Amino acid sequence: MTGYDTIVIGAGIAGMTTACGLAQSGQKVLVLAKGLGALLLASGCIDVLGFQPADSLEPVTNPAAKLSEFAAARPDHPYAWLGQETIESGLTAFMQLVQSQGLDYRGDFQHNWRLPSTIGAVHPTCLAPASLAAGDFSQGGRWLIVGFSHLRDFYPALLADNLNQQNFGVQAGAVSLDLSVPVASPLNATPLELAHAFEQEEFRRQVIQSLSGRLKGIDRVGFPAVLGVSRHQAVLSDLEKGLGKPVFEISALPPSVPGRRLFEALKAAFLKAGGRIIVGGPVVDGAIVDGKVTHVRLETASRLKPLRAGAYVLATGGIFGGGLVAQPDGKVTEPIFGLPVTMPADRHQWFETRFVSAQGQPVARAGLAVTSDLRPRNGDSAPLATNLYVAGTLLAIADWTGSRIGDGLALACAAAIVKQLTR
Repeated sequence: MTGYDTIVIGAGIAGMTTACGLAQSGQKVLVLAKGLGALLLASGCIDVLGFQPADSLEPVTNPAAKLSEFAAARPDHPYAWLGQETIESGLTAFMQLVQSQGLDYRGDFQHNWRLPSTIGAVHPTCLAPASLAAGDFSQGGRWLIVGFSHLRDFYPALLADNLNQQNFGVQAGAVSLDLSVPVASPLNATPLELAHAFEQEEFRRQVIQSLSGRLKGIDRVGFPAVLGVSRHQAVLSDLEKGLGKPVFEISALPPSVPGRRLFEALKAAFLKAGGRIIVGGPVVDGAIVDGKVTHVRLETASRLKPLRAGAYVLATGGIFGGGLVAQPDGKVTEPIFGLPVTMPADRHQWFETRFVSAQGQPVARAGLAVTSDLRPRNGDSAPLATNLYVAGTLLAIADWTGSRIGDGLALACAAAIVKQLTR
């Protein structure tokens, strides 16, 4: 007898949304993760199809309309065989999930927001937290970009200059505030430390007072995405009231505060549905016997603990997330089950000469070949394990870097796996 209906390995967006869907359907689900997943590295937005065609790097305005063109040009890409209906189903389930936890996300499948990136480029994204969506370029007008001397990886003057040099319809100014911030290292505060500072009323009063003489002619005020974690809505409302201007957030470098908000919301929804999560203990290995996974082993303080379930979902991320491991000899392995990896044999072919390549980086296409129902395979159409499923950027040919499709792919996989395991 198994201990769980499903064990999900990985706590990124693919793993957590799959786990939530299964738990809410009545399954007994366990999530195992060595850390909090890639959500703390991401913007908190949901990128479905950002650029198409890839060779021109033109931002997509309507991902639903461009998806068939994308799939036709890439018949082996997971989007092509998952299908538009599954992608849309994943987006719908995600919106219902986050809204049930009080997160305010905006957007739909037929529209991409055009948001400023950390350096003032355009970030086309399908679903976004309301505080980031408020910085869509369609708002136009005069913006004031606010930075902090303690937050060394957010440069408001650079961001504003780059915005002004492009035809985004905004005019941006910049200011960097030097305030007393209650952080461990005043010379290098992290976004999460600054977010917690914003949850203190005294710090917000300092910010509002410092900006009070700089807002003449300004239509809206942009901050790095650090406006609170658990008290985000209260922080946002208080700033807008105190400044008398609409306020928006701009993605900052990791750790991502909107990503942390999203993780906490997904975790709360999962636990409320009866799920169990273990973070910090890595899954060392798993066994496949006679075409089925029999167990995985979790590293604990005293021993390797075997855990069993009827089904398993591998959502450990691709080569950038640790789900694939590059060895010194250039070989790439999947470390838990030893599944075969699709990867250029010559590691000199892993990267394009240009860091920002229209075709994406070949290394981002590394991953696991799967059947049409997301079970791992080796060459032919037969699954290597009938009760093992693969989700997210661990899939071969996913190439989330070239066209910004990683979040849409994760949600589509979650929708497909939940449907498969609950029918």
